[in-house]
Amino acid sequence: MVLCRRRGCGLEMGPGASGPCRYHPGAPVFHEGLKSWSCCQATNKPVLEFEQFLQLPGCAVAEAHTDEAQALPAQPRKPAPAATEQVAQSLSAIQLSGDAPQARATPAPPRAAEPAPEPRDPDTLTTVAAGTACRRPGCGFVAEAAIAARDRAAESCRYHRGAPIFHEGSKGYACCKRRVLHFDDFLQIEPCTTAEHGHLFAAPEPDKAPVSCRVDHYETPKDVRVTVYAKGVDAEQSTIEIRENEVVLSLLLAPTPSVPHARRFERTLRPYSDVDAPASSYTLSKMKLDLVLVKKEQGTSWPALERDEPVYGYGVTFGRR
Repeated sequence: MVLCRRRGCGLEMGPGASGPCRYHPGAPVFHEGLKSWSCCQATNKPVLEFEQFLQLPGCAVAEAHTDEAQALPAQPRKPAPAATEQVAQSLSAIQLSGDAPQARATPAPPRAAEPAPEPRDPDTLTTVAAGTACRRPGCGFVAEAAIAARDRAAESCRYHRGAPIFHEGSKGYACCKRRVLHFDDFLQIEPCTTAEHGHLFAAPEPDKAPVSCRVDHYETPKDVRVTVYAKGVDAEQSTIEIRENEVVLSLLLAPTPSVPHARRFERTLRPYSDVDAPASSYTLSKMKLDLVLVKKEQGTSWPALERDEPVYGYGVTFGRR
């Protein structure tokens, strides 16, 4: 059995499988927490949850399925800057005058904190109905028949523990290093984590239904500014704890017309270097959470927001002489 590789289809094809095949000829669009397809944004409205995005029905029909990768539509090329040579001369002049950004030594990251406990089913969940799917990202297990007595020790569940990452066209998970360009290749990234407690079948309580939120950041010599885009966040039922070596977030998002129940965004940020917790602050509004993490060792650059993220090259702190 192989999967149809047209975006939005994903049907398992056996010998002699035939169409029709409903798929998305466009590219996925992720903007400020909303997820949609470029080919049918007018008919399939953008959604918030990643699982809802995967269930958006295809807007085009092909006669048969295929296991060949579907090429993304060509993107319009940006015109080359008109004054490239002048910019290069200006940069050379800045470097000669000594005003260029100074690369500073990056502090050694602190020891890694203990990972968050793995979600697990309650011990009372001993039976599983036929057709129930494992809720861990990347697992894909579906119970073909009813399970009368679970043996968790015999269950093998491999999944992605980290959140999906979509950055400048590349796609992957925070828990593993592989990055791909095509969305169908992203769905087939091999899981990197083995669950300790078997599959996860139980649905969360309505106000604890997990949801992913986009997280952006930038840094200055003194602090790191982090923004979590959480539309409809309930400030009274949300908690934010800033500690020296971690930031614990638990944000309750109110129901929306497309999602009739409350959801909760939970994540523990492990900053690349220690922060000055008493001097740090945050601002919570209806649309987003803004964090100001004051660096304990000011003037140093963080090559990444968190200590377990891959680091490419070296960091540069701007705005210093």
